[in-house]
Amino acid sequence: MTCIWPVAWIGGLQRLSYRIMRKIAHVSRGRFQVCQGAFRVPTVLFTVSAALLTTMFAVGCAESQVTTEQADKQAVKGLEASEAKVGHADASSRPAATLIGQRIEMSDLMPLLGEAAGVVVMEEVTIDVLARRELERRAMTISTLDVKAEEDLLMQAMERAGAPISGEVVLDMRAARGLGPARYKALLERNAMLRALVRDEAEPTLEQISQGMAVRYGDRYVMRILVAATQQEAAAIRQRLAAVPVEQRSVAFATEAFTRSTDSSNERGGLLEPISPADASYAAAVRTALPVVGVNELSSVLALDNGFAILLGVQKIAGQSPPADGEQRVRAELRARLERVAMDQLARRMLAESPPTVFDSSMNWVWSRRK
Repeated sequence: MTCIWPVAWIGGLQRLSYRIMRKIAHVSRGRFQVCQGAFRVPTVLFTVSAALLTTMFAVGCAESQVTTEQADKQAVKGLEASEAKVGHADASSRPAATLIGQRIEMSDLMPLLGEAAGVVVMEEVTIDVLARRELERRAMTISTLDVKAEEDLLMQAMERAGAPISGEVVLDMRAARGLGPARYKALLERNAMLRALVRDEAEPTLEQISQGMAVRYGDRYVMRILVAATQQEAAAIRQRLAAVPVEQRSVAFATEAFTRSTDSSNERGGLLEPISPADASYAAAVRTALPVVGVNELSSVLALDNGFAILLGVQKIAGQSPPADGEQRVRAELRARLERVAMDQLARRMLAESPPTVFDSSMNWVWSRRK
């Protein structure tokens, strides 16, 4: 049967051919030559185009009962499929970036990225793989709720630190730490896996809960501290301060601490945050002296691991009665802290027992020297 091709359809096929040729030309850029103001395309590209058109016409002849509208739909579907393939090829050929018209290829960046951040990323990926394998060995899984809980814990930590919890603040925090979509998601999943693996190891004891209640709701003391390298130096400073009138002693102590103390509090004149005698994060000698050093009074010279210290009493903050859910809050905080410690220990143990074999030269240069 004779094929009759409507003029509009033929024009549409011509436009379709032109669009396909434009796409092919876009992907094959750099393989054209300019000849009298026109592109001269390699013969193979014309052959592909001709084959496409021949197939279209053949289908039209074989399906003579197909309407013009149906044929247009088929042609458009074919074009969309072709453009999808061409678009994929185009994306794969794009550079990582361009600068003043020059291409910056990913292959140029990889050695530098490996040296700059390869160790951190390799450690993260290694822990991910080993934690997932350990979960499978124990027949355990994590859910999307577990991952969401990790994000909630992160937001709570930011809130306790005084940071406003808003979209922009969170994004700024993530950007500052290199936590884009992929790495941020991996961080939350990794924490959820590690937390699930150590969950049975992080139950606080009754003694820890009692200590936590004392730290949270018991008496606290504000002190200034001055740390000297030797006992003789600390004793000489204390003697000078003891000779200063009581009402002037705070200013004199702050001046001495600012100029002579080796403690990190020296920039604040030795001023410390309120301390509980039950807070084990401070040296036992300091905690023992807290209740017996009055306001503007000096402690004796205290031996510490990093030197010899003198305390000056500033203020006593009386304790308060705990609320009804006080013990529950303390237990939750202690558990979270114990989990964090156990998670860090597990991650370090995994890296030590099953380190990866790094073949990439730029990354291995840094990996082999990591501490």
